[in-house]
Amino acid sequence: MRLALPLFLVFEGIDGCGKSTLCARLHEHYAGESLPAVLLREPTDGIWGRKIRDMLQGPELPDAAEQVRLFLMDREHDVENNILPAIRHKRMIFMDRYFYSNAAYQGAGGMSPEDILQENLGRGFPLPHRVYLLDLPPQAALDRVSARQGGSKHDLFEKTEFLQRVRDHYLAMADDRFCVIDARGPVEDIFNAVCADIEREFGTK
Repeated sequence: MRLALPLFLVFEGIDGCGKSTLCARLHEHYAGESLPAVLLREPTDGIWGRKIRDMLQGPELPDAAEQVRLFLMDREHDVENNILPAIRHKRMIFMDRYFYSNAAYQGAGGMSPEDILQENLGRGFPLPHRVYLLDLPPQAALDRVSARQGGSKHDLFEKTEFLQRVRDHYLAMADDRFCVIDARGPVEDIFNAVCADIEREFGTK
């Protein structure tokens, strides 16, 4: 089956849900099918993305508005230099986090998720064709993170009550563009479910 390109796919969910692993595996799978696949992530590896990563590992977070400002600067660079060129060249884009993460996370930090979404849309950032939301209860996510890190302390976003608010915001914004997947299932089942959805929604004869 052929796919209608360009195709902009975003993967979202709370920390520990498995989205980064899934996103990378899907990119590898479709690139192996000789499709022009691109793997991107936010925060990026650019100057603003590095500032954000340093911020998230720091002892104290700035307020949610300052966090959003940094993410917007990182995203402006990402859209101009990576996302729009990939769309113009009819690529298949696998995106690990996008502005929905800001709405969910900084929304959980006290801002209005709707205001964050509108700020991003007002800047003309392209909408994805599909958002795959890997839904997982916070405690299950934190257990995974703890096991992965060998029991080391969680970073600033990885707190149960906070992640529950993040999860609630994600589920509240899930519209027809979203495909919500129960991330408690086997990895292989989740991978197959996303492949089936991609081919059902965007396949051509």
